[in-house]
Amino acid sequence: MTTATHDTAPARRPSGRPALRFAVAFLAGLVAVLSLGAGVLYAYDREYEGRILPGVRVGSVDLSGLYPDEARDRLSSSFAPVGEGDLVLTDGDREIVVPLRDLGRRIDVDGLVAAALEMGRSGGPVERAIGGAKTALRGAALEPRVLFDAETVAKRIEAAAAQFDRPAADASIVVTKTGFELTPGGDGAIADRRAPIAQAMTALAALELPARLEIVVPVSRVEPRFTTAEAEAGKAAAERIARDLTVTVGEERWVIEGATIRSWLRVSPTVDDRYVPVLQVAGIGTAVEAIAKEVRRTPKDAAFIIGDENTVTGVTAGSNGRRLDVAATAALVRDTLRARAEQPGGEAIEAAVRTLEPQLTTEEAEAAAPKMTRLEGGTWTTYFAINEKNGFGANIWIPAEDIDSYVVAPGARFDFWEAVGPVTRERGYKDGGAIINGRTEPQGALAGGICSTSTTLFNAALRAGFEMEDRRNHFYYIERYPLGLDATVFKSSSGSVQTMAWRNDTQYPVLVRGVKIRDGNDGYVRFDLYSVPNGRTVTLSKPIVKNVQPATDSVEYTDTLPAGERKRIESPVEGKDVWVTRTVRNADGTVLHQDTYFSKYARITGVVQVGTGS
Repeated sequence: MTTATHDTAPARRPSGRPALRFAVAFLAGLVAVLSLGAGVLYAYDREYEGRILPGVRVGSVDLSGLYPDEARDRLSSSFAPVGEGDLVLTDGDREIVVPLRDLGRRIDVDGLVAAALEMGRSGGPVERAIGGAKTALRGAALEPRVLFDAETVAKRIEAAAAQFDRPAADASIVVTKTGFELTPGGDGAIADRRAPIAQAMTALAALELPARLEIVVPVSRVEPRFTTAEAEAGKAAAERIARDLTVTVGEERWVIEGATIRSWLRVSPTVDDRYVPVLQVAGIGTAVEAIAKEVRRTPKDAAFIIGDENTVTGVTAGSNGRRLDVAATAALVRDTLRARAEQPGGEAIEAAVRTLEPQLTTEEAEAAAPKMTRLEGGTWTTYFAINEKNGFGANIWIPAEDIDSYVVAPGARFDFWEAVGPVTRERGYKDGGAIINGRTEPQGALAGGICSTSTTLFNAALRAGFEMEDRRNHFYYIERYPLGLDATVFKSSSGSVQTMAWRNDTQYPVLVRGVKIRDGNDGYVRFDLYSVPNGRTVTLSKPIVKNVQPATDSVEYTDTLPAGERKRIESPVEGKDVWVTRTVRNADGTVLHQDTYFSKYARITGVVQVGTGS
């Protein structure tokens, strides 16, 4: 079987040998051809290594065979016009020119060169070889790409648009000395930013641009918050207010001038974008207060006519007074002026006035006059030596004459400083004695010695049984006064005031008579109180004296006196505490008042000056 197989095989061999030889030959030839082509292509690719393959261009600019730096130079030169020209922003009236070079507009040179180098070089060696051949035969074009600084474009357009902006001007009103000065308002403008920026971005990205790229910036009108018309309405309302206003009281007239009213006004903006005149009420009050001073009439109490024997013989009629109600009148002025803001009118108002009745009416005085007599116990006299310590009597008699014929109405309060006139040198007051720092100064104060007047009237009212109020004892005891029942008065430069006061707590008027008496160098002041007898009785306790501090005397030597001459400048006065109780009973024995007066008197060391002068 082996032999048979062997014998059969050679018989088939001649028929297949020519075909095999042809195939081998063909393949060998094909390999030879391909090898030759591949070699050529490889050599071609190696020749352009690091350079741009032939046939590559950007737009119409051929970059065949160029090294990258050469390609960059050619592209930069060829597309230099891309960075030339201007971006012109306009609102229709004004223009703002921005050079394109300021926006960084240019060709993407680096990107295009990198892309050009890659053209025809993708894949393996065969693909690269075939790609390079195709590029050389067919050509390859890249579209130019434009670059620019988008952030700079937005900022430059934003800055340009800001120049087209214009704030609206509010109308305003200023109050001047002569009137109301109106400054008209004006429209503003605001430029759109978004649309011009978007339009510029699109246009700048295109390769082809005109030398002048014009973009219109839309500008919108902005109305002011306060228009001229609104200000004119506010001004007109203010002018209606600032006219003369007449204030009447009966037939009397007072005019508040328009210029004064204008000074009270300010024209203010409101939350609803209007101008309204606003009144300063403090100015109204000041003006009304000034009128009130002229309107005021002090009521006049009825007075009594005294006959020759100190008896009441008749009555002098009293009269009503009047007072302006400042608050009510100011409110009328305010409301009238405010109403003028809406419509003309309000030329005059009738002021609010209150009638003031006298404390003692004519009728009351006439009813009491026939019954009036000097009250039991209602009199007191004080002695004083007429000398420099009391202005030689003037400082005691002038206030006594002021108080003479003074009427204290039922329920009214007598106040020493209110009853006496002004204490001035023009009225005859002189310097007199005063207690300063615990010592008597003979010429220490204007009206020194006036306390003799207050002490005298205090004792008259005290003994007549009236309700006593303010009272204060002297620093040390003065022997001319009843022990524990003196009443000093003063007004200090620091503003401290001490008065003497009492109240007429009866149903009848009280007439106070002041009497001036002079007997050589001796002076007297007396007060008599007249009224309808009320049946009151007054008892005074014996003074209780405690804590006595005996006084001592001293000597001072001075060259202001001739040698051996002696002069007393301060008398020794013992210190002590004193209590006096007053009891006032009604006609039926009922106790009306029971008062204890405490007086703390200081000790005063006597001083005798002895001269040492020539």
